[in-house]
Amino acid sequence: KLGVKIETSHQVNTPPEALLEEGFSAVYVASGFQCDAQLDIEGAKGEGTFTAIDLLERVRHGEEVNLGKRIVVIGGGNTAIDAARTAARVTGSPVTVLYRRTRAEMPADLEEVEDLIAEGNTIEELLSPVRVIRAGGKIVAITCVRNRLGDPDPDGRRRPVPIEGSEFDVPADTMIVAIGQRPELSFLDGSQISVGKKGRITAEGGTGDTGVECIYAGGDATRGPATIIQGAADGRRAAEAICLKLGIDYKQLEVQHPTLTEEEIIDVKHARGRKVPQIQPATIPLSARSGFDLVEKAFTEEEARAEASRCLQCSTVCDKCVDVCPNRANYTYRITPFEVKLPILSCQDGQLLVVGEERFALKQDRQILHVDDFCNKCGVCATFCVHDGRPARDKPRLFIDENDFQQEEKNAFKIDDGGIRARYDGAEVRLMHAGEGMVYEDEWVRVSFSNDLKVEGMDLLREFDGEMSLLHVAEMATVLRGVEGSLPFLSPGE
Repeated sequence: KLGVKIETSHQVNTPPEALLEEGFSAVYVASGFQCDAQLDIEGAKGEGTFTAIDLLERVRHGEEVNLGKRIVVIGGGNTAIDAARTAARVTGSPVTVLYRRTRAEMPADLEEVEDLIAEGNTIEELLSPVRVIRAGGKIVAITCVRNRLGDPDPDGRRRPVPIEGSEFDVPADTMIVAIGQRPELSFLDGSQISVGKKGRITAEGGTGDTGVECIYAGGDATRGPATIIQGAADGRRAAEAICLKLGIDYKQLEVQHPTLTEEEIIDVKHARGRKVPQIQPATIPLSARSGFDLVEKAFTEEEARAEASRCLQCSTVCDKCVDVCPNRANYTYRITPFEVKLPILSCQDGQLLVVGEERFALKQDRQILHVDDFCNKCGVCATFCVHDGRPARDKPRLFIDENDFQQEEKNAFKIDDGGIRARYDGAEVRLMHAGEGMVYEDEWVRVSFSNDLKVEGMDLLREFDGEMSLLHVAEMATVLRGVEGSLPFLSPGE
């Protein structure tokens, strides 16, 4: 219905640049982590060895799979648990999961692990397979070594260290390998796209830009195995970036953020001071889990409404960093949401030209400002941030002391009589009130704006290379208006 053409059974064996040469305006690479990582031990290859993804795909398609009665799964992630629970349903026999660390280090979701055990399966901790024993080509056992936990790996989990002389055999008919996935990126041979140390495509997180002109990437291929929601979000952000790059107008999905009254905001904050237990969805009994019926039941309407009522409105009223800051360095201000298109400027033959435009949208009326002079860098705001952010670093930082302001490279604002100054990439820029409008000035240009940030005039002060974005003008105007309207005591002379 949207006009998308889908080509199936099409082997991709040329780099994305070839598609640009064929006439496509942009390319988005979302090839996923479609290959299972292989277990490189003696005897691993052969009859009775399955990778988790292969097994799950075959069962999903209704294929008959002979797994025997003694099934061992190698791994500790959600895919390993999914494969184990699936194998138990296919065979009617309990499955053993071997994991090289302890259950506390398993990356699988806790509820998945609990369901696995409740359904009669077992997890053997601190074990690593070292060889597969075969008789007549078939698996009869897996030789394992016991581990102890050593020093932490870069991800914080302690490294498994084999214990000398601890080898023993685990009887098995089938081994399912679930030790991770990897991408298949052979089609990038000859491409300028960069691939990082972990075998993932390097791309800018906010747009998917790979650094190669008009080529974008996202999903598992850039971030590693993740969720469908994360993959869809990557695709949406990349689509927006492509439209902006190509000058294509597109309709943005409007997410309605309700504006709460002060009384409603107080009610929300009261709710945050009360602990209401989560409503757990009902599950089918263990005796009914021999097939593939959904284990977790849907909420009833009453349960759904009760669970939804626990929402603390973080996307509408956050303010957690304001509440917890011991030095009162974070402040809430209110401002009317707005959207504006700002020009992209270029200097050509001594003339200042508009070569494109960018959209700036402020969608919520409550914003946070960080006053750096009051901050002692304690990190409490980051600890309690419900959005996993670092407000003292991420939010607009206002400076009162001139010397501190001058030492900053970026994200620094200072209110002056009649306007605001800011520092971006080590350079100082200014936005001043001028009659019914505002005037922006930096080292290279002077631009006059109406009060709603429509360009009314431009002057070139000094020639520059490349393109110049003016998105920061909207950021400066937002902070200035917020302080003037909600936080006047932070203005000079107050």
